[in-house]
Amino acid sequence: MQNKVTLALCAFATCSTLNAQRTSEVHSEKTITRIAFGSCNNPRDKAKPVFDAILEKQADVFIFLGDNIYGDTQDMDVLKKKYQELEAVEDFRKLRKNTTMLATWDDHDYGDNDGGNTYPKRKQSQKVFLDFFKEPADSLRRKREGIYASYSFGEKGKVCQILVLDTRYFRDLIPRATKHTGPVGWYGPTKDTSKTLLGEAQWKWLDAQLQIPADVRIIASSIQLISYEKGMENWGNVPHEQKRLFNLLKKHKAHHTFGISGDVHFAELSKTDIDGYPFYDLTSSGLSHTHKGWASAPNSFRVGKSHYELNAGLIEIDWDQKSLSLNVFNGKGENLIEHPIKFSELTFPE
Repeated sequence: MQNKVTLALCAFATCSTLNAQRTSEVHSEKTITRIAFGSCNNPRDKAKPVFDAILEKQADVFIFLGDNIYGDTQDMDVLKKKYQELEAVEDFRKLRKNTTMLATWDDHDYGDNDGGNTYPKRKQSQKVFLDFFKEPADSLRRKREGIYASYSFGEKGKVCQILVLDTRYFRDLIPRATKHTGPVGWYGPTKDTSKTLLGEAQWKWLDAQLQIPADVRIIASSIQLISYEKGMENWGNVPHEQKRLFNLLKKHKAHHTFGISGDVHFAELSKTDIDGYPFYDLTSSGLSHTHKGWASAPNSFRVGKSHYELNAGLIEIDWDQKSLSLNVFNGKGENLIEHPIKFSELTFPE
């Protein structure tokens, strides 16, 4: 099996293959139909992660959504060793060889539990991260703070854009809740509108990226975009930032856009309404370990049930039928979540 897609850096975000229209920072002309993703992988965990099941899906792209290792430390030599433990996993190496692998981080591979912009080793951690995931020397990710990046695949009419966010590097620390806000109860929504999740540079970048033509657009966030009632880290901790994201989607009429996320140690599908637009967030968390109790936490935006089996996510795009399916599968490759959507359903009202 060899589905690896060759990506090319499009300088100044232009590319002649798309009739000189702007494209994402990194572009491949190959049309993709299957995008797998997952989060929360501890190479030292006794449970076998679901990399073999992911390989069986023959995805074109695999997205690591964070907590790709558990390397909480300020010692970069320790962090490198933790990454090498992941490299030692044979199925991981097979996955990297046979797919185009994209990645962002969450707190545990960033280096600091629930960490943000006060983590003193964030620049050094960024280099370790980019080195491990074999980021090219001329990558824009090596020339700016933060590891956010944009990718696009396919020719005009079948362009899939993937926006990989960084919810750690610029994130202001949010005060812990004085009392439980939910079954987990670590955090509640802040009223301090000076707090940022993405940072102004990343917000300006995201605004520009949402104006690039795409037929399907995926926003990859390490933390959940919609659900907030659990008290875990999520976009709802900074509701003004969540509103800013939704307003940007509405402003640019970013049709056929949805989110994917990780972090919570179980899987679920969430849906909210943005002035008539159904915005989905498909969460897959638990490549190597999950949490049954957290899966039972309330989520008023949940579609169907939550699942705490080891899992990974899969987005399947049918370009001819103009439809897609948001899926989560277990270690046997069996679907736990399967939610088909027509492109026509994912449109902003005129």
